[in-house]
Amino acid sequence: MNKINPTLKETFNIAYQHYKKQEYETAKSFCNKILNVDPNHFDSNFLLSSISAIMGDFEKSKIFLTKAIELRPNNVNAYNNLGNVELKLKNFNKAKSAYEKAISIMPDHVNAHSNLGILYFNLKNFNESIKYFEKAIEINPDHGVAYYNLGNIYAELKKYGEAISSFQKAAEINPNDTSALNNLGLTFRATDDFLNAVECYKKVIKIKADHAGAHHNLAMAYKEMGEFDKAIDSHNNGIKYEPNNMTHYFYLSDLKEDVINKNLQNKIEKEISKKNTNLRNVAYGNFLLARYHKKEKDYKKEINYLLKGHKAFFNLKKVKFDLGVKYVLKDIIEISESINTTNINVKSDYELKPIFIVGVPRCGSTVIEKVIASGPNPIPMSEESAILENFVNKKILEKKSINLGGVDKLQKELYDLYRQKGVVSKTSNYTFTDKSLNNFFYIGIIKDIFPQAKIINCKRDFLSSMVSILQRNLTELAWAHSIENIFEYFDNYLKTIKSFKELYPGDIYDLQFEDFINNPEIESKKLMNECGLTWDKKCLEFYKRKNLVSKTASNIQIRKAIYKDSADKYLPYKKLLNDYGKNYSWFN
Repeated sequence: MNKINPTLKETFNIAYQHYKKQEYETAKSFCNKILNVDPNHFDSNFLLSSISAIMGDFEKSKIFLTKAIELRPNNVNAYNNLGNVELKLKNFNKAKSAYEKAISIMPDHVNAHSNLGILYFNLKNFNESIKYFEKAIEINPDHGVAYYNLGNIYAELKKYGEAISSFQKAAEINPNDTSALNNLGLTFRATDDFLNAVECYKKVIKIKADHAGAHHNLAMAYKEMGEFDKAIDSHNNGIKYEPNNMTHYFYLSDLKEDVINKNLQNKIEKEISKKNTNLRNVAYGNFLLARYHKKEKDYKKEINYLLKGHKAFFNLKKVKFDLGVKYVLKDIIEISESINTTNINVKSDYELKPIFIVGVPRCGSTVIEKVIASGPNPIPMSEESAILENFVNKKILEKKSINLGGVDKLQKELYDLYRQKGVVSKTSNYTFTDKSLNNFFYIGIIKDIFPQAKIINCKRDFLSSMVSILQRNLTELAWAHSIENIFEYFDNYLKTIKSFKELYPGDIYDLQFEDFINNPEIESKKLMNECGLTWDKKCLEFYKRKNLVSKTASNIQIRKAIYKDSADKYLPYKKLLNDYGKNYSWFN
């Protein structure tokens, strides 16, 4: 034994040196030589478990870790790593047990606490997740990973202030943490702080020039700011470093139509035919092929490729989207029909005068919002903030009741939320827009809480809106990736609006977008009068505003003057959708 052990030790040191150089196959070979001599060599079993995990073979990693724990039952790192492997295999209870065992052996094992936080994040148990990340930080105040993950939780919860602080702390601890800086940029963008978002992405690129994700995010920020040339340059940089990523081509084609050509078609078909192509590439590849066939006026092929693309994109986010579809096609209707408040007639100290713009996506609402907000006394805009919807859902969960409580308290809480959003201002007479389109489900609550609110129901030819939804990839709307779900959502919208019009006759202002673009001055004057705002020509010159930003699919259109756009261009699609719409009288 005395002759063997030094040899094994030397052999393992060689294996470990190869491991550090990322020469995993060579390291593995030396470890296996050791195990042929001594199957109970702990370090070799442990290192092989790490190599197997790196190479994606988590079942084999688990076997080596189980052996390592058998050899050293109190090795805390073996239990922590076993938890990581079980987490990768989605064996959440086993992962939890392994992490807890590590903590029972060493209560201050910072990584085990942090990993439990990650586990609970995956289970969407954010309260428990926060608890374990905070414990990790208590043990090690410089634990940048814990701050980074806290930032992700707060961003998911739309607690953007806390998210920004957490990401900033992670970046302060590790100034080269590109993930923290990139996500900080995303969070700034979520709060419409585009300048800080751009700076974050630039920092990422300075650290890692080939960070294609940062180039993409920078392009999207520039696009939302209306700086299209810079956006094009950034998209091209993304393509430079990820030439086979179809996402870059898709968003570049929004700004440069000539990207869609025969060469790209051939590239896409080759890429998405590969066995190992990921769902994102399949989705965006099919979306691009649809655009190619649209240019060729082959609308049947366009629709077929759109359906393939949406199917792939839905499957990419299937767990989240399955819940989203159930919520928006069933749960939200039950909530809308049932929620109520108390003390409706109480006098408010919060004289908010919000203008709620409701409707379905691609109905012209972005243009309408810009018109309303661009008069002689510009008013703040809250574009797709979902403040009211998130507030209602949070209240229902807190109270475990469909009665949200007293109007006076609700008014104060919503006042604070809109103020934090930056849209409550005395100079604008406490008037602002909220263009969260599905607020039509909450018109009853709006009438209770905001007696001075205006409700603008933005309407457009249904076929035009539906085809436009299909042609865009509305990434956050679960229902927008299936024609069947699109029809059902539109039907629910029409039924809901009809019901509220009967309850509140004269309180919902219908704006037909086709009438608006054909007679913009006449229709905009009527609209501004309805909103209690002064009209002048600035309303129709919104595209000249230097502070014009938008994160919607209409971002490019709003940079131009209002122009007539015939609904007839969508007629070729009518027969292609007839089978889906045959059960809906409003479509036929």
